[in-house]
Amino acid sequence: MKAHIIGLFVLGGFLALISGCENSFDPRGPYQKRLVVYSILSNSSDSQYVRVFTTYNPAGFDPAEVTADTYVRNAVVTLADDSTTYNLRDTTIARVDKNRYPDDIGAYIAYPWRMRVGKTYRLSIASDQGSASATVGVPDAGLLLPNNPFILKAPDRYDNEDVTVTIKVSPLTRGFVVRLYLDYLVRIGTDWVHKRDEIPTSVLSVSGTSVQYNYPRLMRRTSGVSQPYITVHFPITVYSTYFTRIVDQYGTDGYKMLTATYMLTQVEANLYKYYNLANGFQDEFSIRTDQPDYSNIQGGLGVLGAMTVDSVRVDL
Repeated sequence: MKAHIIGLFVLGGFLALISGCENSFDPRGPYQKRLVVYSILSNSSDSQYVRVFTTYNPAGFDPAEVTADTYVRNAVVTLADDSTTYNLRDTTIARVDKNRYPDDIGAYIAYPWRMRVGKTYRLSIASDQGSASATVGVPDAGLLLPNNPFILKAPDRYDNEDVTVTIKVSPLTRGFVVRLYLDYLVRIGTDWVHKRDEIPTSVLSVSGTSVQYNYPRLMRRTSGVSQPYITVHFPITVYSTYFTRIVDQYGTDGYKMLTATYMLTQVEANLYKYYNLANGFQDEFSIRTDQPDYSNIQGGLGVLGAMTVDSVRVDL
């Protein structure tokens, strides 16, 4: 009986203790204002962009309730390689979707300026909101060697041979994607109309006369630096399905083959890591919470990445 009374006193004291606690729980956690930087350098354009923002702390629990962009203006933004420093200027990019942010996109631009492959670039940002920096190494130019483009003209003659291309990638390349485009003419009435299609890599579904395809996606490089050559396949069964639809739609005399363009895109480690974390490792069946968002920005968040694009065209 005495032990029972003592237990009641202890329980009562514990309840009094927790009822007097006034520390409220905030699921947002502690907030620290930081710069957020995003830039992907590419040799396929004569314009390079750097976007500089700050983090923000919404009044409530919904980040989407903030409708004012946090673009950082009047910053000093530079890109430097081993010989030259480039000063970027303030610019505005048209925003297509203005459902949340009504203003256009603010950014810093280097124009006209083409990134040089094989170089290392350092990004520096100084502003009244803070400073940040990052470094990125750009992959060297790639090489594409089409092995059998003649198959594209008459796939029905090559039932057991895929369309293949051998590529050579840079030692800095962490991920790559190879795309194949077909240019051809089709007769519509009395006119010949130009068309360009990307060649798929697999058939997703077939429903009556409708076919859905899968197209190449960014792949992780699995070969080592000592094995820079990789052979990429476009299955003949998939291409035959695609090609048959052209013939069925326009007839054997209603199309003319022009060219095939093989395109290689290489991405370095920073962009590859950021892409895979942002896309959940392309895994639609699991939720990954074991790793934080990737960033290579010193003094802030975000990513400075680089990609190179090379292509070769074959006359058909």
